[in-house]
Amino acid sequence: MHMQRDNEGIRLPKLLGLAVAGATLLAGMVVLPATQASAAEDYGYNAEDDFRPGAVQSDVHPQLTVTKYLSLAQGYSPTGSSKDAVKLNANADLVPAKGIAFNVREVVPQPGQNLSDISASDENTYKVTANYIGITDGQGVINTWYPADTATNAPAVDISDSSKAVSFPGGANHWYVLVENRDESPAFKANNPNKLDSNKYQDAAPSFFGLPYAANSLDATDTASQVQGYIYHLHLYPKNMNITQFSKTVQSVKDSQNNVKPQRTAVAGDTISYKLTQKLYNTGAKTPKDGKLDVSELNGDGKDLRIVDRMSSSLKLKGEFKVVLHADGVDDVQLAEGATADYTESQPTSNPNSFGDNKMFANEAPSSNVSYYQFDFFNTLTKVKNFTPKAFLLVITYDATVTGDGDSTGTDGVANDAASDFTENVDADGNHQDPIREHTNVINAVIAFGAVQNEKTKFAALPDTEFRLIKSEKEPDEYLASDGNFYAEGKVPDGVQLYKATANKNGLVAFAALPVFGTPAPAPRDAGKTVQAGNWLLKETKTPKDWRNPGIPFHTVTFGDAGKTEEQVAQEYGPHATIQPDYTKLGFGKFGRTPKQITDGGGTAIQFNNVPVQTYLAHYATSDADAPLALPLTGGRGILLLLVVGALIMGGALYARNRRNNAARA
Repeated sequence: MHMQRDNEGIRLPKLLGLAVAGATLLAGMVVLPATQASAAEDYGYNAEDDFRPGAVQSDVHPQLTVTKYLSLAQGYSPTGSSKDAVKLNANADLVPAKGIAFNVREVVPQPGQNLSDISASDENTYKVTANYIGITDGQGVINTWYPADTATNAPAVDISDSSKAVSFPGGANHWYVLVENRDESPAFKANNPNKLDSNKYQDAAPSFFGLPYAANSLDATDTASQVQGYIYHLHLYPKNMNITQFSKTVQSVKDSQNNVKPQRTAVAGDTISYKLTQKLYNTGAKTPKDGKLDVSELNGDGKDLRIVDRMSSSLKLKGEFKVVLHADGVDDVQLAEGATADYTESQPTSNPNSFGDNKMFANEAPSSNVSYYQFDFFNTLTKVKNFTPKAFLLVITYDATVTGDGDSTGTDGVANDAASDFTENVDADGNHQDPIREHTNVINAVIAFGAVQNEKTKFAALPDTEFRLIKSEKEPDEYLASDGNFYAEGKVPDGVQLYKATANKNGLVAFAALPVFGTPAPAPRDAGKTVQAGNWLLKETKTPKDWRNPGIPFHTVTFGDAGKTEEQVAQEYGPHATIQPDYTKLGFGKFGRTPKQITDGGGTAIQFNNVPVQTYLAHYATSDADAPLALPLTGGRGILLLLVVGALIMGGALYARNRRNNAARA
C-alpha cells in the first residue's frame, strides 16, 4: 500500500510556471525521460529536445513534456528545452506536483481574426479543434497524452489504459493552448484523503505555443550566428505560485556519509535539512486587516510573530537553528536569539497556544514523544527595520537526524509539522484566523497497524505496547538496525540505531524510515538504490501490565515494491510517499483482527496518514482463560487437579528417596 502526504503538497509551498508567448515559464528540476536522439547538442540543446535546424519536417510527430512544480519563487525566462531545468538545480524549494491535470487544446483563431489575436487566458479568442489531457505523475511530469472531450475537457477514454494514448500531428501550423484543469486533477478530489488545499494556490497561467516549436540555436554568441529551426520535443514548466504567507520545505536528504541523495528517501541515520519561511513586507504604510505583516505594524514586544515546529519521534534536532532575513539580490541579515535580541526560542512540552483562542496545531499529538520548538518575534526591531527590500522572507533553517524510533504523530512516517501566527493574521472584519499550518514528509518505508485490547473492552487501544523487527525465530533477541543488520541490545555499532515502534494513545503502531533502500540499481547511476523486500518478522517486546505478550513472532513483513529504484518509487507514488508492506502476509493468526471486526465489536478505527490501518493485533488479558499460549493455572477445577498431581509427584519422589537412604544404611 502506498500513500502520499499532500499536506506538504497542501501548502504546496511552491508551484512553478510557464508562459510561452506572453506568460512566464518556470523551469524545473526533474529526471526527464529519454527521447529520440539527434544532433541537437550541436546547437546548444540537449539531445532529448530534438532540435532540428531548417524547415519543418512534416513526417516527425512532435512531443510535449509538461513538468509541474510547487514553488515560492518567480519563474525564469524559458527556452522550451530540458536545459531550463538546470536553472533550478540550486532551488531546493521545488517539489513536484502529483495528480495535476492539464489540457492541451489545439486551436485556431476565431473567424475574421488571426493568430496574433489569440490570448491563452481568453477562450473567446480561439476555437478548439482537438483536445488532449494528461495527469502529472509522482515527479510532476506528463509525457503521455489522451483524447479529451472538447466541451467538458474531461478524458474521452480510459486514461489508465496506455493503449489509448495519442501523439500530436506532425507538420506546420499546429497551435495549442495549455490549461490547468483543477476539476479533473486527482490532487484536489474530495475522496483523496490528503487532497491539496485549493485555497492556498493559484492555477498555472494558460499558455499559447506552436508544436513543433520554432526556435533559434542556443550556442551562438551573436544573433547573426544563430541557426533557425524547430524543437520537436518541447519541455514546459507551468508555474503555480503558493499564495500563503508561511511555508515549510525539505531542502535535502543526506545519507550517513553526508552525501545528498538523488531522491528524497529517508532511513534512520540520514539527515534532513528543513526551511521555514514567513513573508514580511516593508511598504512604509500600515494596512490593517490585509493579512500581511508589515514592518510598520511591528510592536517589538515579542508578540508580532509566533512560529512553532513540531517533530515526531522519527526526527531529532541536529545542531542549532539559523534565523535570517532574506531577499534576492541582497545579503542575508542574521537574527540573534535572546530576550534582549531579535527573538526568543523555547521548547514547550505540549501544543502551544496561538495569538487567538486556539492551539498552534489543530490535531493534538497522540503521544508525548514529540518535540516542540517555539520562536517568538520580535524583541527588538533594529535589524528588521533596517532591512530595506519592499518584500522579504524571515527564514529558519535547521537539520534533523532521522531516528529509528517509530513515528509518534500518526502521519506518514518521518513527519514534521509547523505553524505560524502573527498579528495581521485576521480576516476583513478583524477576526483572528487559525494559524497557518504546514506539513512535510519524505519518501520512507513504514509499517502501520493497531495494537488493541480484547472484545470485552470493545477493542480499546493498548498504548505503550512496544515492537521490534527480527530476522528469524532462531535469533529472537537480535533486532533490525539502521544499517540493515540485526543486533542485540548493547551490541550496536557506533552510529547505528535499532528500530522500534510504540503504540500511541490511539493504539497506532508505526515504524518509520525503515532500511528498504538497499542494493544500488544497476543503471543509470542517478536512479539510486532498489527497494528490498525486507522479509522481517514482527516481535512484541514490551506489553503493558495485566496484558499478555503473545510470545511468538509474527510473519512476515515484506514489501511488494522490491526491485523498483528510488526514482521509480518517486515517479509512481510522488515525493511524499510512504511505502508499506503487504499486510495480507503479516499474519497475526488468533491474535489478528480485521478492521470490520474492530468496528463491528464497537471499536474505533485507527488511522495512519488519514487512512484506516489494514490490520490489528488484539491482546488477551492475563486473566483471560482462552488465551493462546496461556499458562494452565486459571482457577476452578483445573488448579485442583494440578495440585493433586503435584502432590502425588512429590510424594513419589519422597518415597524413592527414603528407599535409597534405607538401602545405604543396610
